[in-house]
Amino acid sequence: MSIRFKIGILALVVTACVSVMALTAIFSVRNLSDEVDLLRTHQIITQLSVVKLSRDMNYLSRLSRDIMLGGDYERDIKAVNDIADKVSNHFDLLYKAADNFETKGLITKAHYDTNDWLNSTKVVLAELGKNPTEDRHKAYKEYERDITPKAMKARESFEKILQCSEKDFKGGGEVFENTMARSATAVIIVSITAIVIIVLSFVVILRTILIEIENRRHAEEALSASDKTARALLDGIDNSTYLIDPDGIVLAINATAAKRAGKDANKLVGSCLWDFYLPSGISHKRKQMAAQVIATCRAARFEDERNGLIFDHTYYPVFNDAGAVVKIAVMSIDVTEQKKALKALEESEKRFRTLIEDAPIGISMSRDLRYTYVNRAYTTIFGFNDPSELIGTYIGDRIAPQCRSEITGLVRRCLDGGKVPFEFETIGMRKDGLRFPCYVDITKLTFDDGPMSISFTRDFTERKQAWDLMIQTEKMVMIGGLAAGMAHEINNPVGIIIQNLQNIERRLAVDSPDNQAVADGLGINLPQVGSYLDKRGIFKLLVTIRNAGERTARIVSNMLQFSRKSDSEHKLSDLPLVIERTMEMAANDYDLMKKYNFNSINFVRHFSPDLPQVKVNVTEIEQVMINILKNSAQAMSCYGTPDPEINLSAYREDQMVVVKVADNGPGMDEQTRKRIFEPFFTTKEVGFGTGLGLFVSYTLITQSHKGVFTVDSIPGNGACFTIKLPLD
Repeated sequence: MSIRFKIGILALVVTACVSVMALTAIFSVRNLSDEVDLLRTHQIITQLSVVKLSRDMNYLSRLSRDIMLGGDYERDIKAVNDIADKVSNHFDLLYKAADNFETKGLITKAHYDTNDWLNSTKVVLAELGKNPTEDRHKAYKEYERDITPKAMKARESFEKILQCSEKDFKGGGEVFENTMARSATAVIIVSITAIVIIVLSFVVILRTILIEIENRRHAEEALSASDKTARALLDGIDNSTYLIDPDGIVLAINATAAKRAGKDANKLVGSCLWDFYLPSGISHKRKQMAAQVIATCRAARFEDERNGLIFDHTYYPVFNDAGAVVKIAVMSIDVTEQKKALKALEESEKRFRTLIEDAPIGISMSRDLRYTYVNRAYTTIFGFNDPSELIGTYIGDRIAPQCRSEITGLVRRCLDGGKVPFEFETIGMRKDGLRFPCYVDITKLTFDDGPMSISFTRDFTERKQAWDLMIQTEKMVMIGGLAAGMAHEINNPVGIIIQNLQNIERRLAVDSPDNQAVADGLGINLPQVGSYLDKRGIFKLLVTIRNAGERTARIVSNMLQFSRKSDSEHKLSDLPLVIERTMEMAANDYDLMKKYNFNSINFVRHFSPDLPQVKVNVTEIEQVMINILKNSAQAMSCYGTPDPEINLSAYREDQMVVVKVADNGPGMDEQTRKRIFEPFFTTKEVGFGTGLGLFVSYTLITQSHKGVFTVDSIPGNGACFTIKLPLD
């Protein structure tokens, strides 16, 4: 029998002798071990799951900010969905590890808060996905307002789970101590017999330790391989990453960060990160951000510039099992080129917007027949003060009703890909309802959110007025030529009539010897014939005919003079005579459509007797006076002035000759008075005025004669036009 066998027999005997007590001791030890393992396992699973939950939800926050800052939306949304799956798994582990109702209740509350945080984040990110990338950062304040409170609430729930786990573990420890005390008593009782059991237990424990050492070696090898993989991954990215403690001491650093620092990575480990940066302001700012991360337990993101490069830094807190920040993970991204591209894009957009905003042509964009954009010129054309007044309104409201369906049809045809005419002529409608002619060009542009119609609008009111004025001028030139020809033709018979009237008056004169001789030869009593003609009013009729003939001659003479081409020569002239001649011409102006007649107006003259002559262009002064007189007559006729009257006065004032024309018509308000001399401004109905009469008159007085032309008026008290001409 070998010694080994003997030892085996001895062990069997000892074991048989103390089997009962040994089994009791073994049973007690096993109960203690199982209870410790259970308590410790529950605590480890709970804390590990909570830490992973915190890590994943912090990563969720980072992904949200990455999307708002223009990150890859599809990639980040996928990562968010992965986080949702992980969160569900973590809570499954927590539910399995929970061994009491209190812990399960806290886990249920944390699960609800976490889902609320996660679902709210998904809703915000889904809305952000609808926005252009460059506008997503505008939702940051809304994100902070809506999501951050829910995140804080979920973190508080995590902390409560950890606290409950610690409490359960401590309570289990007290139970364990009581059990150990009872077991110790049992072990003391069987101490002698337990020696063998202790030896055997020692063998078992030793074997267990060896197995654990072997398992740990395998775990360390796996961890080393994982660390190498992580290191390779970090060294492969083109961003600087660090792991530092709260004092800024570098615990780990990747190759990119070491390269940017210009030192070996191994030498940088153990040094202070704040010593890398100059000037000191950069170092101070990064210290502050690290302190902020430690104080708030939240990631911090900021930018700074160093050596002409712009870096985007994110400091992430790394927590221990107690939830305290013990390390900080730093990621620095070189965004210099991105910033330059963004700045170039902003400048390009600014130049384009300035080009569109300051374009002299009206430009508008619309979708679904409603304005989405108008430039300043478009706003001005349609009589609005601010583009916002048009945004969202129906485009048909700016088109005359009779043209509305035609324009909207062109817009739809353009959006459907059909051809539309170039410079389509239509009638626009301003804010105040005034209609005006305009050209419209319509085209289509396709954007990310769909097609839009673009219209280019030009107001050609002045061009049309100028064209009408040119046609009217041509007509007036033709009429002037016809009037001159007619005046020449009328002048000859009028002269004959006047000459023959004079002969008739001489042949009927009683005191003429020749007439007496002829009467005596015929046996006629000439004085009696004279008495007969006088009593029958023949002489008065002849005088009336002669006066009418002379008046006709004067009218023809004035017409011939006015119809002659005006020259630029200024001659000394008697202004009262010029005014009188103008009044005679105006007195012959009667228009059935205009419904005014100068013969119904009472003219009152106040001409200074010692008024000196003034060097003027007579034709131009006549044109100015006719315009003033016709405007006064028309105003009084339209207003229905009961006793229309025009006062004309001329007098000297220092080195100026003043001519005033005042009527007792309706007058004008202040707004009309200020614009009365503007080109194409008229208060008359369409077709009854071009708006150029007083503008031309103002030009003739102020530029051709270097004078002053003003108007004074009070509504209801008539208007007074004042002309001042220099004597020099």
